[in-house]
Amino acid sequence: MINVPSLVLSQSYPVYKNTSSIAIVDQEALFSKSDWGKKTLKEIEERVAILSAENRSIEKMLEFEELSLTEKRKIINKTEFDLLAMKFDLKVKKIRENQADKQYKINIHLNESRKIFFDKITPILLNYIDELGVEVLLNKDTVALASLGSDITNAVINVINDRLNN
Repeated sequence: MINVPSLVLSQSYPVYKNTSSIAIVDQEALFSKSDWGKKTLKEIEERVAILSAENRSIEKMLEFEELSLTEKRKIINKTEFDLLAMKFDLKVKKIRENQADKQYKINIHLNESRKIFFDKITPILLNYIDELGVEVLLNKDTVALASLGSDITNAVINVINDRLNN
């Protein structure tokens, strides 16, 4: 008996020569683990710590003032007390608004820094994925499953640090 290869076994499925290369990055890690992001997050952390200390100091001052007001209640008439209490409430409201505005400005600074960062790295990313032959770059959060080799986050962070620091 002669052994002839079967045509069915020797056929192969079509191989597409122009397959799309897809890579994945963790955008949050690009920011938080890059030198730029670490510096920004440290600065934000310092501002938040200062604001928190300021809030604790203000809280102690207001507690003392409230206790003083409570003591005055015993020795002044109701109309005078109501006026002082209303002034105190307005003061507390203004302080809360000021402190909330400071927190808002910290958040704005963080968001602006993130925007500047991503504006600066976009050309770097485009150049890098061109070098790799990657046609599509997806954020890790939008991907259900991917091979470990498709995540280029750490390599991109190294490229970003190198190019932004020079």
